[in-house]
Amino acid sequence: MKKYLVISTVGDESLHSEWIQDNPIFDLVLIYYGSNENIAKMYSKQTPHVYMAKGEKYHLLKSFILSSLEFISQYSYIWLPDNDVSISTEKINRLFQIADTYNLSICQPSMEGYVSHAITIPLSNTLLRYTNFVEILAPLMDLKTLLYLKDTFDENYSGWGYDSLWPYMLNYPKDKIAIIDSVVMTHTKPIGNDYSRFPIPPNLESEEMLSRLAPDLIPEQKEYNKINLK
Repeated sequence: MKKYLVISTVGDESLHSEWIQDNPIFDLVLIYYGSNENIAKMYSKQTPHVYMAKGEKYHLLKSFILSSLEFISQYSYIWLPDNDVSISTEKINRLFQIADTYNLSICQPSMEGYVSHAITIPLSNTLLRYTNFVEILAPLMDLKTLLYLKDTFDENYSGWGYDSLWPYMLNYPKDKIAIIDSVVMTHTKPIGNDYSRFPIPPNLESEEMLSRLAPDLIPEQKEYNKINLK
């Protein structure tokens, strides 16, 4: 059995095939929210761990984690990328290895393409930067952190605000949260602007959640230190 796990909620145009092209050191779980049985069968040929369910990303992730605790607990690190992330197997392998080597609690690859937060853009000649921010798009967590933070995964519908809440809940460690500059993913699709499926606008539910769970939080993105490439 492998030491690392990727769990992704995926639709009909998922890019996960790129992730497993060449000797992954991780297992892959797909939670398919589409309705095409043929696509589900195709995905099942790529990994034995395919489940069909409807809902929002983090709601589906929490449900899967709670129903599969014994399975999840076999892994030391778990990555939760969106299905429109383009990244090679080699880079994902390296992401896990860096997280493990530096004993990170939560981290992410740096990002190109459609970027929402400038702090996630890669710095040259840098291995990683310690920060107080990891975006909800593709966080990687160690098992302990995932099991601790999972209870927040259904605090709202959109997931907005989780990336501010999680470091707060971890008490802002200066050497456990990082953006991995030496591993770069590409976000291939524009950030959505149709939020009609949510009961209230994401920015408002984020404000409500943070005022309720972290009333003294000031959502300011910070970099603490960096490790250069040798």
